[in-house]
Amino acid sequence: MSEIDKNRDLLERFNPDGVRLAKETVHPVFPDLVDKIVSDIYGFAYRRPVLDIKTRHLISLAAISAMGGAENQLRFQLGAALNLGISADEVREVFIQVAVFSGNARAFNAAAVFKEITEETESKK
Repeated sequence: MSEIDKNRDLLERFNPDGVRLAKETVHPVFPDLVDKIVSDIYGFAYRRPVLDIKTRHLISLAAISAMGGAENQLRFQLGAALNLGISADEVREVFIQVAVFSGNARAFNAAAVFKEITEETESKK
């Protein structure tokens, strides 16, 4: 069984289309990389017992936003935040922390991606 199938429950919580996306994007050309990433994120980090999934995800958003250059991952994880029930206000507070500790440019770039995600989500309603 692939890591995608083993972690189907979390992938679908993050994005109802997550399993298909995981199988059809990079997996066909680099299955080992995708399996490692899925295992690390959804099989290991998000299944640990001390922090709840919401807290872990807010931390993940902060880390991805702070490092910059990971807009594809940020786009997916911001959409996942909304699917997980994280509010827009909570995401905005993450970007405040990013601005203070990692710089305004990183926070602004993350906010711009979030604006796109929220506009896409609203247009689908």
